[in-house]
Amino acid sequence: MRRRRKPKEKANHERWLITYSDLITLLMIFFVVMYAMSKIDQVKFMTLQQSLSQALHQSSQVNLQNMGSTSLISAANPSDQGSKTSGVASSQLSKQQSSDPTLDNLYSQVKTYIQQHHLQANVSILNEQRGVQITLRDVVLFDTGQASLRPGAQQLLRGLVPFLQSLNNPIVIEGYTDNQPIDTPQFPSNWELSSARAIGVVRFFVGQGIAPQRLSGVGYGQYHPVAPNNSPANRQLNRRVNIVILRTNVAQEIQPPVSGSKSLAVVAPGS
Repeated sequence: MRRRRKPKEKANHERWLITYSDLITLLMIFFVVMYAMSKIDQVKFMTLQQSLSQALHQSSQVNLQNMGSTSLISAANPSDQGSKTSGVASSQLSKQQSSDPTLDNLYSQVKTYIQQHHLQANVSILNEQRGVQITLRDVVLFDTGQASLRPGAQQLLRGLVPFLQSLNNPIVIEGYTDNQPIDTPQFPSNWELSSARAIGVVRFFVGQGIAPQRLSGVGYGQYHPVAPNNSPANRQLNRRVNIVILRTNVAQEIQPPVSGSKSLAVVAPGS
């Protein structure tokens, strides 16, 4: 008897549907991930971007910041460090890493104090990477071209003393002026004026019982403006005094706000 031949299997002309469905599935997952990313804050997004970049270009394990230690993918090229995080995200991540609960609490307390006493027009506060910065406009502290504290200024500064005494962090007092020239026997230039104003605030705080070892004063003159000196309003913004409560990890590295400019530093006695 002749054996029956097995019928030939028909060619499957629809196998492309498998590849097509896989592609559609991957696209769907991609858009789901993108949608999920749109719901998180920028710091987490940049953390993920940095981690993915490192995972694709390094053989070592990838450390996800604030998310434990994990590995996303094996490395391909150990010599390639991957793309760098943007400047804004790097600054935010650094700030997050240097978070100090004590200073964060101080920031909240002083901010509430400013609001409760309606001081927003002349006093502002920032929680920066180097520390908590309280900025006072010169008009509430000094008369024009003078470095002696006004009576009202003493009352204002006295209200800040309890907050400054609540911790032991170093404090830097920074004096700034606008670019209007000054040439008097007492103040030959804006450097002398800004330094004298900073030291005046330092001496006042020492008189209020703050340890002089924690205090220092520095004058930056006209060389660190926060606004162009092209109008009276902008010049007013540049005439200011900063009270900076430094974070512990930067206390030994006091730096001017803007690099590349000359400054005259004057340190208070005992500091």
